[in-house]
Amino acid sequence: MYLNDKKTQNLGSDPSFKCSKFSPIVPYNSGFEEHASRKNLPLISSGDAMLDELLEGGFQKDLIYLLIGDRKPTSKILVSTSVAVFADKNFNKRVGFVDGNNRFNPYHIGKLAASRRLSPKLVLDRILIARAFTYDQMIELLENRISNLENVEVLLISGITSMWPNHEQHSFEELLRAISGIKKVVEKSQPLIVITAPRNTYSDFKPVGGNSLYHFGHVLVLIEQDERMVEYRLLQHPSFPEKQLRKWLPRKPKRGKKHSLEYNTLDKWI
Repeated sequence: MYLNDKKTQNLGSDPSFKCSKFSPIVPYNSGFEEHASRKNLPLISSGDAMLDELLEGGFQKDLIYLLIGDRKPTSKILVSTSVAVFADKNFNKRVGFVDGNNRFNPYHIGKLAASRRLSPKLVLDRILIARAFTYDQMIELLENRISNLENVEVLLISGITSMWPNHEQHSFEELLRAISGIKKVVEKSQPLIVITAPRNTYSDFKPVGGNSLYHFGHVLVLIEQDERMVEYRLLQHPSFPEKQLRKWLPRKPKRGKKHSLEYNTLDKWI
C-alpha cells in the first residue's frame, strides 16, 4: 500500500476510513502467496527435455530467460521452443523471433511441427522472423522495431551479442538501449522472453555484453557442448537453487535408424 504518512498507517485498518486520491491503498501479498501464484502459472516447454528438467517443467511466462553458451545448442532450443509454443494447437498465438545467429530454418521448423502432428503452415504463419546481420541492426531491431509487435505470446532473441564489435563504452550504451526496447515489449504484452548470448571467453559464466545483460535476466542458464556431452547449469532462478545436469552424446549414430520425415520437403508438408 502507499503509506504516505502516519495517519494513513493508523487508519488503514479502519473500515470507516476512506482513502483520498493522494493516499491510495494497495494490499500486500505474503511471500507464500507470491510463491504459490508463481507455481500455478502455466509452463511452456523449451522443446529440450534436459532443459525442461533443469527448469522443472519449462519456461515460466512472467520471467526473462538468458541462455548463455555455445551457439549450436542454444539456437536449437529457440527453434524447438518456437514450435513447442503451439503444442496445445492454439494458433491464435504469435511468436516473435529475432535471429542474430542466422540459425532460423523454415525446413527445420516444418519438420519439427510435422513430427508433433502440427500443421507446418500454421506454425510458420504464426512466427514473425526478423534477421540481424550486424550488431547495429540487432540494436535497431530491439530498440525500435520489436515494440511494434502486437499480441506476441513469446519473444525469442537469438545471439543478442553474437556480433559484439568491441569492449568500448559505446557498445555497452547501445546494448542498454536494446534492453530498454525489450522492456517496452514486456510492458505492452508481457510475453515469455528467451534470449541467447555467447559466453565471454574471459569469464566462466558471464555472457558477452557484461553485467548489463547478465543482470537483465531473471533466470540464467549456462549451456556448453563438446564432442561428448552437453552441460546445463542453472546459475540463477528466483525459485530454484543452482544445479547442473549433463547429457551424454552418442559417438556414432545408431545404424538402421531413419527418421520418417528425413527426406520430405517443406512443400510436401504444406
